[in-house]
Order: sequence, then C-alpha cells, then structure tokens
Amino acid sequence: MDNRQVARIFGEIADLLEIKGDNAFKIRAYRNAADTIGPWPDPVVRMDDAQLKELPGIGKDLAAKIRELGATGACVYHQELLQQFPPTILDLLRLQGVGPKTVATLYAALGITSLDELTAAARDVMPSAA
Repeated sequence: MDNRQVARIFGEIADLLEIKGDNAFKIRAYRNAADTIGPWPDPVVRMDDAQLKELPGIGKDLAAKIRELGATGACVYHQELLQQFPPTILDLLRLQGVGPKTVATLYAALGITSLDELTAAARDVMPSAA
C-alpha cells in the first residue's frame, strides 16, 4: 500500500466522520494526516511507530492505523464507518461542489444515498429540467 492509498483512506474516514456529524477536531486530524501522508517521500507503512510519530500531525492512534494498513491492507475503523452508510454515499462526494456537509444534509433530510436518487429528487423538484 502506497502513501496515496493511505491518504485516500484517511480522507474517506474524515469524510464519513463529517457526514456522521462527528467531532470537528477528529475530522481535522484525519484530514491533516491525509494531507501529510499523501506527498510524503518515504513509504509510511514501512515506518515504525517512532518514525510515524515524528510526522506532523501523526500521534499514537493515527500511527496505529497506518501500521494496521501496512500489515493488513485494511483499517477496521474505516470498514466500520463504511458499514454505517449505504455503499454509494461516497459517490456523491465526487460531484463538483458537493462536500461532506452537503452529503450529510442530502442523506439526513432527504434520504439521498446515491447519484441516481439525487437525479430523481432533482427531477421531482424541477420536472421541466429532465
């Protein structure tokens, strides 16, 4: 697993936590870790705990998740968060201008969990635009 993959998983964790309405500091910690790890020149999954904790914004918990990703290729916490939402929820984040807060609103207020549901809801609101 390369640094970009680790960063992507940490970014998804941050997005899912934000959709869930979790603690802002926790969300920021995962986003900052993703921003640090993505471009880091050395493979973080090969680092030991002491080396990981020297990286900006990486503490004991994040270091443990990086080690878990390196050892297993997966992160239990990430998998648990994914199971709390429909599998298509992250697809909504790929839309330009749609971030985790918008996805959270679409999901909580309208029950929208996929691009198809969003399209259908838009057509219901504006039938002439279909």
